[in-house]
Amino acid sequence: MLIHHFDFLITLLILLSFNLTCNTASPLNKITSSSAFFIFGDSSVDPGNNNYINTIQKIGANYEPYGQNGFFQEPTGRFSDGRVVVDYIAEYANLPIIPPFLLPSAEFTHGANFASGGAGILSETNRGVVIDLKTQLKNFEEVQKTLRENLGDEKTNELISEAVYFFSIGSNDYMGGYLGNPVMQQNYLPEEYVGMVIGNLTNAIQVLYEKGGRKFGFISLPPLGCLPALRALNTKDNEDGCFQDACALGLAHNNALSAVLTSLEHIFKGFKYCNSNFYNWLNNIIQNPSLFGMFTISLDLLYLRVVNYTSAVLTYALYIHTVTTLIRRF
Repeated sequence: MLIHHFDFLITLLILLSFNLTCNTASPLNKITSSSAFFIFGDSSVDPGNNNYINTIQKIGANYEPYGQNGFFQEPTGRFSDGRVVVDYIAEYANLPIIPPFLLPSAEFTHGANFASGGAGILSETNRGVVIDLKTQLKNFEEVQKTLRENLGDEKTNELISEAVYFFSIGSNDYMGGYLGNPVMQQNYLPEEYVGMVIGNLTNAIQVLYEKGGRKFGFISLPPLGCLPALRALNTKDNEDGCFQDACALGLAHNNALSAVLTSLEHIFKGFKYCNSNFYNWLNNIIQNPSLFGMFTISLDLLYLRVVNYTSAVLTYALYIHTVTTLIRRF
């Protein structure tokens, strides 16, 4: 952990209460220990699925220095020094840790985690070395089939309709999928590419809705251009050093997703969601570090601390508050 001050965490939680959007058209029941939790995403929520991908090139985290905070006995494949955000969500909801889908002999009555480090919404993103969102949805179908075999149709339908479906994915589509891919940049204008990514994410939401899903949670993209790897691509002499083209892509994605969720609320009966504003929250810390007890002069070090260490209190405070509100509303 980078910061251990309790009052600092409380300050963050208060701040974050202004950075969450949920539809509240109808009362929502609080998730309980009998509910299920299904997770789709990238390295921010991967619990170790990439350990089981049989490819020559791997994006993994089942080795040191990952997993060194003592919660697990050894690195598990989580891109963290211990747990990832969805582990904390499960704990808050009195659920067991949600297992990776690919874990042999895993039991899914409380949900499944399909996330894969490096994955994108588009199948083209890191193709062949990750589990893309389309495949994650197919894996959900396998879990649904298993549940029907074990629980029967009635109980499975109830579990599916009461479950929470959580998405933390999209950064890789823009970082490597577009900015790191000259062919994509030649074929698509930025706004066209964003539309394609959001279109595929919308399709994924619709697939889950048609299968019975009603409660959804989303983590929006951060200011991508402020990540150290993308700051290195910045050739312009601007004050904060961030690669503004990348930041613009992240912001456009978030705005488009917000608009889509608002529309789905009116189109899909019973559709409920929460969506965080990760972009503004993290950008506020980057621009005003002293307000949060951070006085690091080096911007590179600050960004590394805030963005790259997913176990840091800063990142967890955002996620935990987001899903706490999500769970309480659901």
